[in-house]
Amino acid sequence: MVFITEKEKNMKPYTFRNIIRKFLQGNTSTDENKILKDFENELLVKNASEVFAHTSADTVHSELSQRITKKLSPQPFYYRWSVAAAAVLLLIIGIASWSWFFSSPNPTAMSTPTQWLSASATKGKTLTLTLPDGSTVTLNSGSSLRYPSAFTTEKREVQLDGEAFFEVTHNPQKPFIVKTEKLTTEVLGTSFNIEAFPSQNEARVTLVTGKVRVQAGAQQCELLPSQQAVFQKTTQQMQVQNVATNDFTDWKEGILRFRESSLPTVVQKIEKFYGVQIRLEVENAEHCHLSGTFVKEDLNVVLKQLIFIHSELSYEYIDSQHLVLKGTCSTRSSY
Repeated sequence: MVFITEKEKNMKPYTFRNIIRKFLQGNTSTDENKILKDFENELLVKNASEVFAHTSADTVHSELSQRITKKLSPQPFYYRWSVAAAAVLLLIIGIASWSWFFSSPNPTAMSTPTQWLSASATKGKTLTLTLPDGSTVTLNSGSSLRYPSAFTTEKREVQLDGEAFFEVTHNPQKPFIVKTEKLTTEVLGTSFNIEAFPSQNEARVTLVTGKVRVQAGAQQCELLPSQQAVFQKTTQQMQVQNVATNDFTDWKEGILRFRESSLPTVVQKIEKFYGVQIRLEVENAEHCHLSGTFVKEDLNVVLKQLIFIHSELSYEYIDSQHLVLKGTCSTRSSY
């Protein structure tokens, strides 16, 4: 139905009629123009919200025409003409305003494209950020994350390149999804670590709390706390194993930890942790496994400890960011 405004109900017919006549003749005063403007605004607000938003222009025209005809039928000719003029004027204003109001861009109603943001942790540093839903992400050295400025869809989806620790805000209605080069990890609310550097042959998802689903192509698994999914890029196979989660999450606290790790793996962790590049020139490097923990230690301290345990190894700096590790590794040691 079309609403009649309070002003229209209360205004005397001859007063409104005279204002309309003067408006058509171009002789209205400032106060009369304000009356017409107020009347127009009130009518548009009430009628547009209830009728125009859900009705085509033809239907609006038909309904207003019926209203005009109804008002005309019992009135004398001169009154009918005046009211008709007012009604036609309002019809023109109403339809024009309807067309403008509902076809013009509306910043609050239009859906704007989602803006994607990115964050990166520089080499040798970590970076912690809070996502729009309140979830926190700590990026490891050399890692980057792409995420939307607002989670407006059914899923909270982000893209990771590298390694990050996630603490996800619980929301059963909006699953949280992390996509990497080979893996898709879906959670509802939990904390977990993902290590997925493109340069490494393995990608790992380590669950600390909650429950996650990990998918790699057609393969899929669900993890419980203290479990880890490992995806081998060369074989395209994924397996689940039990782990000590601290071994894979302590990096965010500034702790460098090895547990029976091969020398190449140790070197990779040192490179990532300190933001340096190490050229490995060690014979039988894969045969040497090491264990150890360093809490916020300087790089030179770590290297000297390594050399102390394995006296057959040596290192030298090419420059501040590049080193060479040389020698032979034949024993399994801890430090």
